[in-house]
Amino acid sequence: MNLRPGIPTVSDVSQLLATLTYAHYTTYNADFLKKHGEALAKYGRHWGQDPFGLWSRRYEYPFVGEKVIDYGKTLGDRSIKILDAGSGVTFFDYLICDQLPTATVTCVDYDKSYHQMFADISANTSHQRVSFVEAALQSLPHTTGEFDSLACLSVLEHTDNYAQIVKEFSRVIKPGGQLVLTFDLSLDGKFPLSKPQATDLLAHVAEYFTIQEIDALAELAKMDSPAGLLTTDYVKDTNPELLPWKHPLLKGMHDLVKGHGWTGGFRSKAVFCLDARRK
Repeated sequence: MNLRPGIPTVSDVSQLLATLTYAHYTTYNADFLKKHGEALAKYGRHWGQDPFGLWSRRYEYPFVGEKVIDYGKTLGDRSIKILDAGSGVTFFDYLICDQLPTATVTCVDYDKSYHQMFADISANTSHQRVSFVEAALQSLPHTTGEFDSLACLSVLEHTDNYAQIVKEFSRVIKPGGQLVLTFDLSLDGKFPLSKPQATDLLAHVAEYFTIQEIDALAELAKMDSPAGLLTTDYVKDTNPELLPWKHPLLKGMHDLVKGHGWTGGFRSKAVFCLDARRK
């Protein structure tokens, strides 16, 4: 299915939730958690046992997954190399390989403890086409033009050098290859990525890539009037169990100490999704 890039709306999410695509992701993720729960236990203590259940990830995972799968199918029966940048340890890369039989996925993240988690999952998985490399995204240990497709899902808002990371992404993707990227937007400007930061990030993306389907800056302008968009404010009122901040008072105290003022432990956010091709 063709999930819309840009800032997803409440309507976009509602339509997705009613599809067989979403049902497949939900079932696949539930089966993965059940099968590999022991391997994922330590990851769950850091990032939550089920990232797919978070407010924006229920759109981001299908968006990124379907864009990567659709692009991979255009490449025919040849071997396809995919990089998941800032992968964490989730169902996502295994679903991609199940949908693309000739694909291999290299997962890259900074946490060396993920080595054992991926090894434990691999020992209990029918194929060995998902691998893990410990590395920083701004200095990837891969050759120039090595990958057909690169996915980066809700990572760059956690970095302070996204310009270098985007440049490094452009280096390891083949000319004409794919970048699928999502990142959080701070609607109140208190946290990354504020609108000026997001504008700067999109400028760096546009330097190396051609963004597909949308006018990225026009889409970003929707931050100024967020009614109807998928935001944490909307989710707080409708499905608060999907928000990640389970201890808001402690989070609020942390924000206060860090100079963000009193937030109550809440972030006013939307999310941006894009599909692009290497120039």
